Amino acid sequence: MLVVVALTMLHKVVGTLMGIPLDIFSLYRLRGEGCLHHLLLKVGRPGFNNADEGEYDRAEAAADVKRRALLRTYQAEALSGECGRWHEVLLVGELQASPAGGELSVGRGGVYVELWVAETRHGHPWMVLGTAEGEEAFWREVARDEDLAALGARRPAEKLRAFFLSEGEG
Repeated sequence: MLVVVALTMLHKVVGTLMGIPLDIFSLYRLRGEGCLHHLLLKVGRPGFNNADEGEYDRAEAAADVKRRALLRTYQAEALSGECGRWHEVLLVGELQASPAGGELSVGRGGVYVELWVAETRHGHPWMVLGTAEGEEAFWREVARDEDLAALGARRPAEKLRAFFLSEGEG
């Protein structure tokens, strides 16, 4: 009887575990003939029940739809005004945490930002990124943030300029 009660309680706990709503930062490289552009997108992924794979899939699909809409907006508006060529689009990496520096977490986007980007020990597509006055300031911000530090970012960080778009702008 005790085993049945314990299993019932465990099922109730596991059945209610939630994947939290979360902001996802996706960095893209758009390469055309003789040009290179970077785009940083911020989209929210809704929460989901961890015990339901279908809910997870729907949450991921919702985030993908938002990313595609923002990418189309960037290509049709900002990029076409700068560079009328065709561009190959490549996902450079993704961060599922708040970026170093805090600016990107609260910013609406629609502007160019100077980013520091570093690979993590987990490999592609996982990365750490953020804003800072210099590379050492970036690494200090990463070290101060428990979530970012746990990702095992690898030196050196690369500095790049990216157009930043956030959900609600596409």
